[in-house]
Amino acid sequence: MKVPVLRLDPDLGSGIDPRRREIAERVCLARSLEVPTGPWDADTVMSEGEDSSLGLLVISGVLSRRVIQNECRGAELIGPGDLLRPWDPVGDWASIPTESSWLAIERAHVAILDGEFARRAAPFPEISLALIRRGLLRSRYLATLIAIISQRRIENRLSMLFWHLADRFGQMRGEWISVPVPLTHRLLSELVAARRPSVTTALSHLQERGVLRREGRGWLLRGPGPVGHAESPLRLAHLS
Repeated sequence: MKVPVLRLDPDLGSGIDPRRREIAERVCLARSLEVPTGPWDADTVMSEGEDSSLGLLVISGVLSRRVIQNECRGAELIGPGDLLRPWDPVGDWASIPTESSWLAIERAHVAILDGEFARRAAPFPEISLALIRRGLLRSRYLATLIAIISQRRIENRLSMLFWHLADRFGQMRGEWISVPVPLTHRLLSELVAARRPSVTTALSHLQERGVLRREGRGWLLRGPGPVGHAESPLRLAHLS
């Protein structure tokens, strides 16, 4: 099944002038893939030899990429708008061997920007520029995660992580911000580079302070954010 990518992700074509935008929406179709909740073998999505592919664009849902090095584990969250190329391994040439795996935290919808899509999108360079921007933005998210896990106290790491996730996924609900992502204690421990029992204890402290609470499969967050963060115009615009 092919889907109109620019209609599902309007920001991807925001740089195209209105007269050409209608044409771009019509011709820039891509195959789509539904990823059920659970482990995902993302490396096999693209057939061998399809190097002309731009990658996979997440339309909806949340995924986690987990990296394991010896007994150490790390993770990043992938959400709507993120661009992936999971079949590009680094293990073959990296000095430090690692293993990686993918997990769909919630059911995801992915557009396959293969060679055919790339050819359809070629007359509209604004799309390629937007995708490059998405890739760079994901690298900045990873840099933010590095800053978060450098905090000494696990409670501070979790607080900063939830504010970071509020920027990406949050929705205002009165005095609370809803972060509708089903994050388990195990996944949170991988995101903040801490042991699960320590994360459970720190979460309890945050809930006792009334700044965080569980709601259904997601989380609610409130209170002043980290210093210099609460007044961020980008955050307030995103959540309004």
